[in-house]
Amino acid sequence: MRMRIATVAVMLAVLLGPGAAGQARAAEKDKPVKPPTKQTQTLRADTYKKLEVVQQAFDAKDYAGALAGLDALKATEAKLNDYERATLYNLYAAVYYAQDDTQKAIAAYGTVLQQPGLPEGLRDSTLFALAQLYFVIEQYDQAVTTLKQWFAVVPEPSADAYVLLAQAYYQQQKYAEAEAQIIQGLRIAKARQQQPKENWLALLRAVYYELGQYDRSAKVLEILIGLYPKESYYLQLSGMYGLLGNQKAQLATLHAAYQAGMVSKESELLNLARLYLVEEAPYPAVQLLTQGFKDQQLQVNEQNLMLYAQALSFAKEYERQVPVLSKLAQMTGQSRHYLYLGQAQSELGQWAAAAASFRGALDGKGVEDADSVRMQLGTALFNAGRLQEARRMFAAAAASEKYAEAAANWMKFVAAEIERQRAFSAAPQADAALLAQ
Repeated sequence: MRMRIATVAVMLAVLLGPGAAGQARAAEKDKPVKPPTKQTQTLRADTYKKLEVVQQAFDAKDYAGALAGLDALKATEAKLNDYERATLYNLYAAVYYAQDDTQKAIAAYGTVLQQPGLPEGLRDSTLFALAQLYFVIEQYDQAVTTLKQWFAVVPEPSADAYVLLAQAYYQQQKYAEAEAQIIQGLRIAKARQQQPKENWLALLRAVYYELGQYDRSAKVLEILIGLYPKESYYLQLSGMYGLLGNQKAQLATLHAAYQAGMVSKESELLNLARLYLVEEAPYPAVQLLTQGFKDQQLQVNEQNLMLYAQALSFAKEYERQVPVLSKLAQMTGQSRHYLYLGQAQSELGQWAAAAASFRGALDGKGVEDADSVRMQLGTALFNAGRLQEARRMFAAAAASEKYAEAAANWMKFVAAEIERQRAFSAAPQADAALLAQ
């Protein structure tokens, strides 16, 4: 199922085609115009030295030392220029974030943005960092608002930025808005000849799933498999084909994953086996189940043994089916399992064994149609040459209105056979008597 890059490119073109253009326009419009360059302030030598000490402590993960240095500099805040003050609080934010104190980091970034004459680069990086922090603490409204402020001042936003905005919309369950942002991010990546990142496509797949657009979700999964082949994507794509009612594609995808060694969980193996049977491919189902039991990936329980027996039956592997059904019947004591065992033995002409199994069905738990079992037992006894027992069994079944006619016909047939055999056995005696005269 590994797709060529050319195929992936075609699929991306479909996703980014005319149908998505309208949704992406909102993300493209009102692109900011870069303002004229402003004269910015700089760090004075004394301030630079103090901040350098703080930076060294931060790099050494001496956060207490870094904060002490920042606090000492903050005590002289009135003497700092705007840029120095912004740098001070930017470092505060970095230290707080490193200490997992997100709220203080957010407050520090807010102070950075309040400084007049803030350099564009510092303003832009602060806005983006602030949006990410709002995302971390799940304040998605604030994350969206801050990202929009960032988009308004950045001339060429990255594809990652659009995807971050899409993630915030997704968390707000605004799936259409999320889709538009991801599509725009993919357009930018395509224009820059960048391969779509895995998390972008995974988010787009989730968006289409939430929108109920399973066909588009499947297309995204096909792209994911082409670029980032993983077990989860094969399984998701197989499930998506199932939702779309395309069982052949569902089976083909899961089969490809199995062949690649990506299907190992019991539920997945059983699902694949059932798909084989639905698509009338019993032999792969038998091979899968046989290997699954051998590798102890499948539990030896009633449900799994019944599926195995069913696959063997469809494959007409009756000799292999008999020991499976025998184990199943002994394990559960259920009437129906003895019945299936007797039927498999009948297919093999093992009439005496079949008769014993049908008797087990009559004596087992949960007998559902005893007269049907008696009819099958009578047939097995007849073929085993036990005619008197067969006649008695058909006579018992004749009491049922449902089987009365069939049982009566069998009784006549068995009686005729008994007479024929009696006559045949009497003939040699008569011949012997004549010869003796």
